[in-house]
Amino acid sequence: MKLEDLSVLYAEDEIKIQETITEVLELYVDNVICAKDGEEALDLYNTYKPNILLLDICMPKIDGLKVLKKIREKDLLTPVIIMTAHTEQEYLLDAVELYITKYLIKPFNKNDLINALDECLNVLYKKQENKIKLNKKIEFNLLDNTIIKDEKKIQLNKKESLLLNLLIKSTPNIVSYEEIEYHLWQDTYVSKEAFKSIIKDLRKKTSKELIKNISQIGYKIEIS
Repeated sequence: MKLEDLSVLYAEDEIKIQETITEVLELYVDNVICAKDGEEALDLYNTYKPNILLLDICMPKIDGLKVLKKIREKDLLTPVIIMTAHTEQEYLLDAVELYITKYLIKPFNKNDLINALDECLNVLYKKQENKIKLNKKIEFNLLDNTIIKDEKKIQLNKKESLLLNLLIKSTPNIVSYEEIEYHLWQDTYVSKEAFKSIIKDLRKKTSKELIKNISQIGYKIEIS
């Protein structure tokens, strides 16, 4: 996999800046999909499923972070570069759970952009492996959201897959209860019983030892 094989969704409302950055991107990637606001960015993401996202924070209709929050409800793996002005940095404090690969502070130069794309490429290399070895007996297949355990294939449902992706993406760090609730249920109320039930079900399909509860904080996964 090389940069020239990839597609980038680039969302920027300032036309002159968009034209300049697009010219640079087209030198290095196969396809640049441009959006002029957050609403259009979401539509184009759903249509084209680009390899990399390049999002400005300050955009009309829907800002870049809200666009990314919506995408992260279903997609935790696509690498993202966020472009921000110095005055917008306080917004990034609320963006930890969005798994941003790189922040670019405006104004940035060509080398900054290419370095950020290279970091995204490294993320994609890991994703391309398709299977993540969780321990000696268990693998997670990213393509079809299945667990291979003792040579048997076990299907994960949507929430189980989101949870496992979240834990893997965060390793070796702890994922808080609040982060898990947000990624799996967004703003919908979830009971303690439902929360515990999905943890219990995922442990059954993987192993109890794999998913550790950190009392009063959250959960983490221990990949060996």
